[in-house]
Amino acid sequence: MKSLTQKINHDLVRIYEQRRNEAFHARDERLSRLYTQFPDLESLDRKLRMAGLDQLLAVFEQEPGQAAQEAASFARIEEERLSFLKRHGIDDGYDQPVYVCRACRDTGRVDGDWCRCRRQIIQEILPAYFPDVIDESHIFANFNLNLFSNRELKCGEELVSARGQMAKHQKMAQLYTGHFDRLRERNLFFSGAPGTGKTFLMQCMGHRLMEEGRSVVYITAPNLFDLITRHKRQKASFRPDPDLLEELSMLFHALQTWDLLLIDDLGTEPATPDTYAQLILLLDARQHRKLATIIASNIEVADFSRLYDGRIASRLNGNFLKYAFIGDDLRLRQKNEMP
Repeated sequence: MKSLTQKINHDLVRIYEQRRNEAFHARDERLSRLYTQFPDLESLDRKLRMAGLDQLLAVFEQEPGQAAQEAASFARIEEERLSFLKRHGIDDGYDQPVYVCRACRDTGRVDGDWCRCRRQIIQEILPAYFPDVIDESHIFANFNLNLFSNRELKCGEELVSARGQMAKHQKMAQLYTGHFDRLRERNLFFSGAPGTGKTFLMQCMGHRLMEEGRSVVYITAPNLFDLITRHKRQKASFRPDPDLLEELSMLFHALQTWDLLLIDDLGTEPATPDTYAQLILLLDARQHRKLATIIASNIEVADFSRLYDGRIASRLNGNFLKYAFIGDDLRLRQKNEMP
């Protein structure tokens, strides 16, 4: 069975090959269109290739006089071609593939080292190896406030509707993602009953930031604690499974270092003092790196000190901005309204 690193490397090779194939295919189509429109351009390109070959042969055969003559011929045809391109408004380089990454020409390597684009690709494909994925339909463009009730409910000292409250949360989320570099030190905590839009909103934010090239991890609390536990167990093992340890270490490293961590359904996981201690270490590591974390839970913040380790409640109270989600369970409402 392949390790995660092998799988990712296989994906990287496939992605780079696909990018290069697409670049050459687009180049060939562009040449075909231009040669159909400008037959003289095809003739000039052919002449230039032949002149270049003649010049190379003259140098190889060590004929200085002939080499100079061929060089002059090559320069003359090249000048004629450049004049033709300028006259017809054709950009020089039309006959070259346009790569996604010009630094490595979609090979992943620059001067023997990994190109920076490799990290970006890994950030795009690694979330698929996490146990939870972000729903592709959870984007701001699909946000429908009409799904939320306009009936006013008591929230703290105020009377507000679920629709009005969600409109404020949506505005906050768009502001947060739009100014992420300035606000990323502000962690967010979404609390409320199931089906009130917490997951939808946090995933909308994740999608928006991924579109901007940010690294985002989404994971539910039960899977998070399971991953943390298995990672710790493998590290402490006298004879760890090397492939499993490598996989878990890579995923755990992403939890600690990626731009945004989305933890959903906190409060539904099995409770143990050890896993809570690990969560504290994870939150502290991200806070130290000034990385953003958004947590969604069905438990109110006030109840965390009673149900959770007091240190977790302290961090949620001190390091997170809290947003309450109210209203009925949208999933149940939609199910009941179905014919």
